[in-house]
Amino acid sequence: MIAVGLTIVIAALLVRFAIVPFVTRWNARGDMIAFSADRIARMRDLIADDSRLRAALGSSENAGGSRRLVAGRTTALAGSAVQAAIQSDADRSRVTINRLDLAGTPDSTADSSLPSIPVTISAVGDVYGLSDFLSALQYGSPVVRVKQLTVVSNSSLRGGLLQISLQLSVPAVVE
Repeated sequence: MIAVGLTIVIAALLVRFAIVPFVTRWNARGDMIAFSADRIARMRDLIADDSRLRAALGSSENAGGSRRLVAGRTTALAGSAVQAAIQSDADRSRVTINRLDLAGTPDSTADSSLPSIPVTISAVGDVYGLSDFLSALQYGSPVVRVKQLTVVSNSSLRGGLLQISLQLSVPAVVE
């Protein structure tokens, strides 16, 4: 009776601490292999369709009239294009930009495959102008990612003007 009980306990411990972890790791490896095989197949499809995708992108950009991504031979030229686009949006929105700083080195973070240019903006305008400016940044060209937004009602500014501070990240293609 003791030998049968001891055999059952040893079998249960063996199943719990040896077989179950082994099967779990085996299944996880199988899932990872299937996931990797799927990614490889998708990458091969993208590589095979490269010329078609580039042609579609080119025709889309030509039809739209403006590029959604900033491109330049150097990051300084790409930054200049960003600065011009932001200043144009501000002028159309009747917002006065006090400061527009572009950090010199692009930020290559892990969450994006493209380097992004960090931009800091300080501007003044009424609530309607600031709303138009933010809308132009959101829906316009180039693509921007707002990292931080601060709106302050400054009592020294007359006429109900607001002061806005923005920290943006603009993806750029360096050609």
